[in-house]
Amino acid sequence: MWLGPAVRVSRPPCVASRATQRGAAIITALLVVMLAATISSILLAQQSEALTRVQRATERAQLNLFANTTLTWARTALLTQQKNSTYVSLGQPWAQGLVARPIETATAAGVLRDAQGKFNVNNLVDGAGKRREEDAKVFVRLLEILKLDVNIADAVIDWLDRDDDTSVPGGAENGYYWSQRPAYRAANRTIDGVDELRRVKGIDDRVFIALAPFVTALPSPLAANGERTRVNINTASQEVLRALFGDVAPEEVAETVRLRELPFKDLADIKERRKSIPVATVDNFLDVKSRFFEADLAITGETSQVRLAALLQLQDATPRTSATALPVIIWVKEP
Repeated sequence: MWLGPAVRVSRPPCVASRATQRGAAIITALLVVMLAATISSILLAQQSEALTRVQRATERAQLNLFANTTLTWARTALLTQQKNSTYVSLGQPWAQGLVARPIETATAAGVLRDAQGKFNVNNLVDGAGKRREEDAKVFVRLLEILKLDVNIADAVIDWLDRDDDTSVPGGAENGYYWSQRPAYRAANRTIDGVDELRRVKGIDDRVFIALAPFVTALPSPLAANGERTRVNINTASQEVLRALFGDVAPEEVAETVRLRELPFKDLADIKERRKSIPVATVDNFLDVKSRFFEADLAITGETSQVRLAALLQLQDATPRTSATALPVIIWVKEP
């Protein structure tokens, strides 16, 4: 039975519009929630990062305070050595290092090195700022032993001396350094630290890394009188001793290092036990005492570490100061 044409039923326009609006509102709400969550996450992350920075800065400031305590600890160890012995050797307590010890929430440790176990580059010039030929020969031998360019010796001397005359064949004065980019001047004075050697002609990173363990830059209070800072035979490396001893056979140098397990007590002891070393070398270059020491300290906290390097000088003992005079701090820096 035919019922007539089909009738299409459709929603009123207002019903469809409301459904579309509800869908858009839901999507918008979800987007707002997601945006708010993202912003909250970013703000929380920034707040956490800022809090971490503050905590680390606070801890680092505290570690710096502990570093001063650790440096005093190192100075006290050297003062104790000075009181207990007339010579310096590698078998003494100071040379065993500063064993790690807790300071509140941190741990402090460090090492002490005899700076006079190295060749002092400031000895290359005398108190008048003129080239010292004997010391230049020692430095050239050290460069040969280390398989480095011997012309570096001339360049270092030109850096230290007070004139503007270029040494040959390897020297360099202001004319060379002004041509560099960026340009700079030669020091024309003794230097405060070996890091400055990086600016000298011929000393790149490779050369500096090879040379640095064997050289130092020490002030010489007697330089005006022409006296050099001597090398301690009880602590110097074989390389430095070979450079000092000149024509002495390497086997004799190695024997000297072995024999110093029983430390040399004075210059007469050196001459008696090591007759192969030229007397002039003993009298002019060697010693069994040391006044200058390098400290390398590390103070480690929960999240950060402070490192400290210092050059320390023992004070001359007098009836007034011998019991309490801590070594003088020549310089201190963060390496």
